[in-house]
Amino acid sequence: MPLPDSYLHWQLAARRLLEPLARLMQPGRADLPISGPASDHDAQADRLESFARPLLLAAFYLQSELEPAANLAGTNSTANRDDPGFRDRVAQWFRAGLVLGADSASPQYWGPDASYHQHHVEMGLMAIALQLAPRQLWDPLSSVQKELVAGWFATCRGGGIVNNNHLFMSVHILEFLGKHGFGHRTDRAVITAHLNQLETMHRGDGWFEDGINQAYDHYNAYAFHFYGLMWAHLHGGAAHAHGEPNRAARAARWREWARRFVRDYQYFFAGSGEHPAFGRSICYRFNCLNVFGLALAENCTELPPGLLRRLCTRNLDFFLLRPIEQEQGCLSLGFTDRWDRIMEPYSCAASPYWAAKGFTPLLLPPAHPFWHAPEQPLPAERPGGFVHLMRTPGLVTRSTPTGDVEILNGGSMVGNTQLRYGAWKWSKLSYRTGVHFTYAFPEISNFSLDSALTQQVDDGRIFGRHSTVVVEMDELHLGYSYNLGFKTGQVNTGVETYLFWNGGWLLHVHVVDPRQPVVLRLGGFALPLNQELAEVLRRKPEALQRTTVSSAAPSASLLAPDGRGTVLQPLLGFAALEWDTRLDPSTERRHVAAPFHATPVAATARVGAGRRVLLAALSWSGRGPAEAAPWRVDAGSAGSWQLTHPRLGTWPISHWSLPALS
Repeated sequence: MPLPDSYLHWQLAARRLLEPLARLMQPGRADLPISGPASDHDAQADRLESFARPLLLAAFYLQSELEPAANLAGTNSTANRDDPGFRDRVAQWFRAGLVLGADSASPQYWGPDASYHQHHVEMGLMAIALQLAPRQLWDPLSSVQKELVAGWFATCRGGGIVNNNHLFMSVHILEFLGKHGFGHRTDRAVITAHLNQLETMHRGDGWFEDGINQAYDHYNAYAFHFYGLMWAHLHGGAAHAHGEPNRAARAARWREWARRFVRDYQYFFAGSGEHPAFGRSICYRFNCLNVFGLALAENCTELPPGLLRRLCTRNLDFFLLRPIEQEQGCLSLGFTDRWDRIMEPYSCAASPYWAAKGFTPLLLPPAHPFWHAPEQPLPAERPGGFVHLMRTPGLVTRSTPTGDVEILNGGSMVGNTQLRYGAWKWSKLSYRTGVHFTYAFPEISNFSLDSALTQQVDDGRIFGRHSTVVVEMDELHLGYSYNLGFKTGQVNTGVETYLFWNGGWLLHVHVVDPRQPVVLRLGGFALPLNQELAEVLRRKPEALQRTTVSSAAPSASLLAPDGRGTVLQPLLGFAALEWDTRLDPSTERRHVAAPFHATPVAATARVGAGRRVLLAALSWSGRGPAEAAPWRVDAGSAGSWQLTHPRLGTWPISHWSLPALS
């Protein structure tokens, strides 16, 4: 029986991603020479990463159903049409490389695991891959080869592990060893201890706080639910798990946490399938999908399979239809295109292949309803849109009239010791599809201006928030308390922020208490621009419209020739309007989703220490001039405002935080 077109679509997507990797496979090697920057680990770690992450991609593909010839007719894949031995060659290369890399006598030896080493992460992933496609990757090895590889995996025993999702790796490695007869009598105690510690990171409703990072972001899908559900999938009912009578109950817990998480996570995807860039490791792209396939495989979601297929396929295609390859045809560092600067210090050229986790739907057999059920619209596609509250992580997601999705983040933060990753990845007012955000360099002493309240101190340093506590949340607004500051020099400005929303607009109100002189800036959305649009703006700078803050309807606005726009309309407390732009290559790129950008910014005068400041403004991104028109303030008494818009009509707002407007 021919494979369903939907299944074949995913299968061929995995194969096409493997093809450029296969061209790099050299006999006698245990790594792939993927071009790109190195990590801050070491060369051995990067070598192993170039093997381990593609191995997972290969495992998902190799365990999938063999493509009948009738299904391959007319495809664009050269390997499918002309290379029927592709599967065998890929599997043989990975098996040979596994033996070479694990052999301490081989020049290709990866070296052992070590305390807090990146090897531990990659080895955990490899242990999973070998169990997903055992017939192709593990079973053909001889007993001597298996013992050699098991001995290399065993070097993980006793090593130090970062107290975050990395604890999963020893769990998966030791489970793999026990499953194949290479276990140690103390392994079960280590597995139990690490799973117990991971469960302490659960904060409720399926949301995990990632150890030292104190962050609720895509890592909940990238790591926690992938490794937790994968453990349940591979080992939840394992007969070899002697000494752990509560294993079934633990697997049930992880499934229930995933059930709750998936209910929330469906609201992170725009009508296009795109998700907001948010948090670290943005270059993993469609890795975010893995939890949906695993939740279906483990029967722990009540969401309709047709909805999840539409969501997953749209997200996968959103990225695969964009220029995300580097010069070898391999996945590049970046998000919607190649941008090496997006990487964290721990990333290297092979890091984007964590996206391979997104192929968990291929674990579902071709007869599964996921591949056959009628598609259902995503929440962002439904009439009226949605506002979805997540109290545990302090997040609100909502849709806009254009089908975009926005994360309003009141509760997620990056730990003080992790600021080198850029606090702005967690600390903006909004993370919205279609616009995303900009980076700032250097990371610790700078902060990007878009979608954020920032302060500049007299020595020139710029700080945004990284600590935060939600104080109010409902379907109409979000409030949180935080600090703009830094330990060194005791930089300290207390802030309470309240966000309200209507259509593509946000209203933000900030109550600011500086403890040193500062200039405060509030940024609107950073409109991503390609080279053509940037050249238009260079030739016509008047397109960056600006009115003075003393005018009747002050605003800074840009409507690009393709219809997209960004607007910032100050209401209270600002002295000037500015633009933060990159319109030519003379400065470093900073935008996640495009080489150029334009951001409207409102700035205060220098504010002295001890003087409370009240700030209010409206920001917008979307399409067309109708919704981009400024608002009129009809009533602005303390606690009760009424705004009117030519397209959106009247917006009455009542909240105790609203200051009086003149």
